[in-house]
Amino acid sequence: MPPSSRRQSAPPPLGEVRQSQVLQLAGPGAMVDLPDYAVLIGGLDFWNDRGCDQIHEPRLLRLARQATGAARVDLRTPPKEVDPLKKISGSIKALRFPEWSVVQKKLPDREAFGIPCRARLLVHFNDSCIKDWKKYKDADGEHALVPVRFVMACPHGHLSDIRWRDFCFNQFGCKNDERLYLLEAGTGNDFTQIFVQSEGGVTRKLADALIPETKALGTCQGHTPWLGRYSRDQERCLTDGEPTLNRLLVRSATNAYFSETISVISLPEEAGALAKRVTELKDELEGIEAEDDIAAALKFNPRLKSAFAGVEPAALWQAIEALRGGSSGDMPQPKDEELRLLVGPMEGVSSTAEDSLFEASVWSPPDPPAWFQRAIRRVLLVRRLREVQALVGFTRFTPRTSSLGGLPIDTTGANRRAPLANDLRWLPAAENKGEGIFIEFEPATIKAWAASDAVVSRAGQFSQAFENDWLKSRGLDAEQFPFPGAPYLLLHSLSHLLITEMALECGYGASSIRERIYANAEIGYGILLLTSSSGSEGTLGGLVDAGKRIVPYLERAFERGQLCSNDPFCSEHDPNHPFDIRPTHGAACHGCELIAETSCEQRNEFLDRALVSRTVAVVDDADDLSFWSFINSGAS
Repeated sequence: MPPSSRRQSAPPPLGEVRQSQVLQLAGPGAMVDLPDYAVLIGGLDFWNDRGCDQIHEPRLLRLARQATGAARVDLRTPPKEVDPLKKISGSIKALRFPEWSVVQKKLPDREAFGIPCRARLLVHFNDSCIKDWKKYKDADGEHALVPVRFVMACPHGHLSDIRWRDFCFNQFGCKNDERLYLLEAGTGNDFTQIFVQSEGGVTRKLADALIPETKALGTCQGHTPWLGRYSRDQERCLTDGEPTLNRLLVRSATNAYFSETISVISLPEEAGALAKRVTELKDELEGIEAEDDIAAALKFNPRLKSAFAGVEPAALWQAIEALRGGSSGDMPQPKDEELRLLVGPMEGVSSTAEDSLFEASVWSPPDPPAWFQRAIRRVLLVRRLREVQALVGFTRFTPRTSSLGGLPIDTTGANRRAPLANDLRWLPAAENKGEGIFIEFEPATIKAWAASDAVVSRAGQFSQAFENDWLKSRGLDAEQFPFPGAPYLLLHSLSHLLITEMALECGYGASSIRERIYANAEIGYGILLLTSSSGSEGTLGGLVDAGKRIVPYLERAFERGQLCSNDPFCSEHDPNHPFDIRPTHGAACHGCELIAETSCEQRNEFLDRALVSRTVAVVDDADDLSFWSFINSGAS
């Protein structure tokens, strides 16, 4: 076949990942292990965006643009396979990382500080004995390579290989070229039993890299290898005004990658809203540079004239500016907008139309018990909803924090958001459709309970630990993130107990049910439990059906909160405990309150089942601060 007629076929993919995983675990900058390689997911500049569908969600688009500072960024789905028959598909490029490996060759044991250890040769990919990153070749034949599991990074997301020679010889810019060995004693999981040793016997404990005072790994140089092998930030990497120290990181550890996402529930009134039409026709509106240009554009473009018939030029120009990122002002809290919808009337909001974004109906249990009438205002069965989520950045070691209302908070001093691309033009987003139930609580009952002496005292304990430990550890202050308050802790703790109970019967696993907690004294209080999936018109109806049995579910959730398998230690936990440092936990542990972090909106923080139910730690009735006892006492 002549060369001109040959087709250049793309190399087969080395692995596959679901689109939803891209936003959580495999976004730009994430380290992923494949069967034969360890790779670093490349930035968006390296992605082949065939099959990336644009997602229309004006509220989320405005939030994403404000968070990233990119005025023209769009929301698109991650790459997907378009036509398998024609071998046309999108792809995500990954870079091989780390560049250091250990040779899988049995060597004689070596000693480190008198301790016999297993030894493996530590080599760089530039070593002349390395063949295609996979094999190490010497006089004994070829030996497999395994990427070293230790790298160094900083909380701002920067990442690089450990300079092993510098570390071993405790000398930055070391020129010594002796062969290096990685030594392990015991099981290899104790850093004090892992050593780096040179051919000549110079040895250093890996545990030295865990001690900040040693500065064993040096200061961060701002390397961003997911944006290119030699890429780095132009600005100096600082933390609280001081050079950031590199920290030891295990590639597969759970703290190696924390994605930062923003999500919203689509509001039904936006189905045919002006913002959506402007987004859909943005290319044809590109030539409009001022409000005075609108009349001429509508006159000569029949499509624009039809789409914006009856729209005032000032309103249209405002919507165009908002799309382009030119509008200013504070963004509304996404969850506050959703709460106003959920506590309001459903007439004219819920729709059974095929293209509807929201369908819900009020449900009332027959003969509800007295406690239910005092505590619950109403229950919504949400048969259809749409959730849209966008990835805006990531960090390492510690996650970034969002407000309780859903807006990102600036934590640049502690952990700056790492970039997703050199030239950010779009953001990976996912559109999920599903169902849920919304439980609206009586505001007067919640406020009366929160004002009781026992609850005020308990909230004071949490507030003290929150300000002394939690805020400082995240580089925040009380103005950026105010204390959530007892009502939020109550609803959050009850939500976790309710998810655990519902998962036993509703047909969904506990990790498939997610929560959104609403606690706004001016608007209302509620819990939205939802399940959703991408590429679907909804889910199976199990959660909506469970909503019709909400009374027994709530009763069992309150009962579950009374006892934990770790009692009495769990029920007696103090948020200010000097040794068990969990400043956002009261009576909460893995045996009772903690659930999958994918289900929890606050990563399993701000929990206390003592606010929900009476625990074994309560001896005197006067010390009982539980909401369950309050609504059963007849108080309101």
